[in-house]
Amino acid sequence: MVLAALILAPFLNTPFTIDDPIFLIEARHVLEEPLHPQAVDIVWTGDVWMRASHLFPGGVAVPFLLVPAVLSEHPEFVGHLTQLVFLLLALYVTALIASRLGLGQRGATVTVLLTATTPAVLGMAGTVMPDIATMAYTVLAIERLLAWREDRRWHQAVAVTLWIALAILTRVHMLLLLAAAFAFLLDGIRRDEIRASFSRLGLRYLPLILVPAVCLLAVAVTADPIPPNGVNVDQSAHNLHGLMMNCCAFLSHWILVVPFGVPWILLRWREMSFKLIVTAALIAALIATRAGWIAFVAGAGALVLADVALTAIRNRDRDQLALFLWLLPAIAPVFYVHLPCKYVVPLVPAAAILLSRQLVAATTARRFLLRAAVGGGIILSLLILTGTRSLALTQKKAVDELIVPRVRAGQHVLFAGHWGFHWYAEAAGAEPATWLDRTPQPGDVVVVSFIELPMFATKWTRYSVVERWSENSPGGRVIDHEEGAGFFSNPFGNLPWVWSKKDNNKFEVWRIE
Repeated sequence: MVLAALILAPFLNTPFTIDDPIFLIEARHVLEEPLHPQAVDIVWTGDVWMRASHLFPGGVAVPFLLVPAVLSEHPEFVGHLTQLVFLLLALYVTALIASRLGLGQRGATVTVLLTATTPAVLGMAGTVMPDIATMAYTVLAIERLLAWREDRRWHQAVAVTLWIALAILTRVHMLLLLAAAFAFLLDGIRRDEIRASFSRLGLRYLPLILVPAVCLLAVAVTADPIPPNGVNVDQSAHNLHGLMMNCCAFLSHWILVVPFGVPWILLRWREMSFKLIVTAALIAALIATRAGWIAFVAGAGALVLADVALTAIRNRDRDQLALFLWLLPAIAPVFYVHLPCKYVVPLVPAAAILLSRQLVAATTARRFLLRAAVGGGIILSLLILTGTRSLALTQKKAVDELIVPRVRAGQHVLFAGHWGFHWYAEAAGAEPATWLDRTPQPGDVVVVSFIELPMFATKWTRYSVVERWSENSPGGRVIDHEEGAGFFSNPFGNLPWVWSKKDNNKFEVWRIE
């Protein structure tokens, strides 16, 4: 916990970035309309005005997390501090789960150390997006579930229901956590044990049965009273290639940004099925003709997940099977437009527990692999956090230099672009540019940020460029389409971080004709 706090402390004042503004806008709105947190108009995907409830379904619990930030005079610091508090809570509860699963003090320490230095976790803790909070809700739910399994006290059952519901209402794909929860409550995974587990379904599984009802009730109460405006923005994987790349992303995250896959292979390669290894290699080689090198990384990730599942079934290990199922919810958004590593963050404690079980059992390799995993995780995390701050500072600086002076001069300024640029541009008095409805008029000024690939820039043609501005200092990049970095969005690239001498971002000032 101290290590995680020390790593994140220098980044507590990082400007808002990536999808932070979505949740900040909703948090600001929830102060006016707490029962309808997503009943607000926003310009984001597609550069058109839409209701947040239509564009971002689910996640109705998220806006409340950032209310302290939007009320503060120092919203960046308060927002990142909130993330740190959730992370520390998640680490503490993860230790409790490891202890309840029989890992002992050393195993619990190793588990938390691996979780605390995971690049996906620390990288997302450098934003104010809700994935760290989702991880906290998830581990709170599992810890109370294990307590319910042991003690059968009704306050534990109530806590299980509420924490799982909160996790789902924060990130919808966590609905699949119910599969892991059901497995944890089994007497065992032999046929007779499974049959016996369902003999008293109403009592044992009642907390899980109630979760969908609680979620549906919460969504119904907080539903947007205004229906969608009819504008449809496609947010699905556009074709089979997009679906394949999302599958590769899900599998490769366990290798590239979670210190799980590589140590698992190094610890288990002698015991792994040779047929399984050959099958994974052949499928990866076949997919590589379309997906490139990431197919082989995904193949390694698939090999690890398959080995976890097969070992659990072979050894009749109920807890390992449940932990395996805990790794799977992030596959649910595979049909979405992207599948970045933020979706695996709530699943990292399960991976850490699985690896810790292997490391505690290992002898000679344990210390080396643990040090390598932790050390490598810290280095990559710092690179990601630094790259994120660089991107955020560039977008904030562009607002200060391109938008603020023009607004003060009385010009009508609009902006095309999102992420942190969106938040600071709006705060400076600019309006979002759209290519449908409320479009820019002749004489208006539009400042375009190109890194977010805004649709307005491709749709609008009647303009002249009056100024170009870029941040061209070399450095680390977490989002770079040309260099293949896509920590926050895998369509930008499959690497979590790259070094580049090219522009961090490019901006143009347009005058509408």
